Amino acid sequence: MKFTKTILAFGLAAAATASAAISYSPVTANATEGAQKLYNFLATNYGVKTVSGVMTGDVSSATVKELPDVISFQEHTGKLPALVGFDFLFATGVKASDAWYQSYTQMALDAAKDLWKQGGIPAFTWHWKDPSDQIDAFYTKSGNDKEYTEFDFTKGFADPACTANCTWNTESETYKQLVSDIDEIADMFLGLQEAGVAAIFRPLHEASGKWFWWGTKGGAAFQALYNLVYDEMVSVKGVKNLVWVWNPEYTSDKDWNPGTAKYDVISLDIYEAWDYTTKYTKAYAELTTNYGTDKILAVSENGSIPDMSAMKAGNTVWSWWMPWYQTWDGKFLDQTVEAVWKANMESPCTIDLESMPGWDKYTISNAPVAACDADYKLGELDTARVIEDKFPGDLATNGWLQVKLAAGSDTAKGNIVILDKNIPDLSTAKTLTMKVYNTNSMSGIWFTVAFLTGAPDWAWAQPDGCWVNAGDSTLCEIDLTTTAKDQVVLEGADYTAFMGNISKVYLEVFAAGFNGTVYYDDVTVDGSILINDFNKAQNIKVEEGQKLAVKVLTAGSSAIKPVAAASAAAKLSVSGKTVSLTTAKAGMVAVEVFGMNGKRVATLYKGNLAAGTSAFSLADMPKGRYIVRVKGAGLAATQPILVK
Repeated sequence: MKFTKTILAFGLAAAATASAAISYSPVTANATEGAQKLYNFLATNYGVKTVSGVMTGDVSSATVKELPDVISFQEHTGKLPALVGFDFLFATGVKASDAWYQSYTQMALDAAKDLWKQGGIPAFTWHWKDPSDQIDAFYTKSGNDKEYTEFDFTKGFADPACTANCTWNTESETYKQLVSDIDEIADMFLGLQEAGVAAIFRPLHEASGKWFWWGTKGGAAFQALYNLVYDEMVSVKGVKNLVWVWNPEYTSDKDWNPGTAKYDVISLDIYEAWDYTTKYTKAYAELTTNYGTDKILAVSENGSIPDMSAMKAGNTVWSWWMPWYQTWDGKFLDQTVEAVWKANMESPCTIDLESMPGWDKYTISNAPVAACDADYKLGELDTARVIEDKFPGDLATNGWLQVKLAAGSDTAKGNIVILDKNIPDLSTAKTLTMKVYNTNSMSGIWFTVAFLTGAPDWAWAQPDGCWVNAGDSTLCEIDLTTTAKDQVVLEGADYTAFMGNISKVYLEVFAAGFNGTVYYDDVTVDGSILINDFNKAQNIKVEEGQKLAVKVLTAGSSAIKPVAAASAAAKLSVSGKTVSLTTAKAGMVAVEVFGMNGKRVATLYKGNLAAGTSAFSLADMPKGRYIVRVKGAGLAATQPILVK
């Protein structure tokens, strides 16, 4: 207890130091009045209050309150966001002159003006497409092997191989291409500047992410590129109406820091913080350790929000947060439950549009705003994501294995014994199939089977697994020839010997953060060898598992009226080094790959995708275990994979 109090005291001291170290003026010399007010507002509120925000995907109106993502934010929270994010996604590149592209960009600029007039904060990101105008893409091959750019910005350096203090060859074609695009964006900001509008700008985001062309050449090259953007816009073009944000991909990206004189804010993108706390407090502490306490810290992209009461308790109050878009099938606003939304948005420490002071009335200050209390505690809220208690539609006539998992299940030890006697000969087995119904409408789930041999070996092995999307029912097929012992795939005589001496067959569930019920039925090998159909009453054992309940529901055993299993509107599957995605409708889609530590390592595709089946290659991925995540076109799913 004494140790806990010591940490809390240190946190309070650190927070006080951080607040005291923040400048109340932006880094840009002779900034416009609007930019000075905007930055000063952020600085004086930093550490005390947080600005609420939302990113826009669908920009179909020049009136900010008519934007679908803003409307959705209000529907979720009862409030309007004080900050709204926009993207120059279609502003530059080979197709920038297309009418739709131009319309999208112009409506974003007009909506930003409208937001400023209402006292809100426009925030711009720039997914910078190939400056050489060879392809309409900003991803590298590792980010999207279907449509990617090979643009190499280091060809604009006097020494393309530079590892420090890279200088530009201003006569090179590459340099001129870069500056041409920068000038186009600068002119758009100058238009806002002329209208008296200031904004937040986050260029070259997710700095070290190799899925973007600007993140492929190392820290020194990135620093030079960031400084080129800043210097060209500010010193050459005269853009003075921006609050500048440097957005590293990782808290440890110190070699990518472009210099504190060129940015006002350090931001991070933080997703899947399901407890609203841990990832946010950890990231805040790491940023202050690595970069000091003299810059504002913000969350530039997120799913579930950082909870205000938890951030207050940990003295880690971010300047703003901005869930990614709800439109384009993003549905990121859904990741925060109603009770948490309500408590955060009604807290006096969260700033919504209505509580903004109005830029014409705002007065520059050199002191932090008055302290506030969150007025609630996260632990007192119902933070559970609503999971409907559904049953398979044929439960009246057919038995199923019911597996209930609670958030925090010990997935590494959740081994469910589905057969431990009268084991059939599986020495020549090729394929195992089973029916699966995932009743959780928010989270997908990954599982596999596993085998334990008998004496004298008592060896353990498992094949590649199966993924079931949120709310989906499917027939999973598991390739038993991928069965691996000690991470080595069994082949030939080794496979035959192992599979011919099995003493137990397990269902092994991997479900970190999952909360809900999954049903399994008709576990069959090679179409004819029955492992278990769960039609008979039986006791199912769980070896070493925690926070999961398992039982067999025989035909007619449930008193609750069955609900038909959801049909799949879209499907994600992985075979070998190919990811296949089938969608019933066209739409914006992101297919991304994450390491097992939760860090994004590649983006296979991001953009408009036609309905039907598309394939994406994992051929360039190093060997190892990863998570493939798909968002958009009616699908929000993740699936663990093993690249061999």
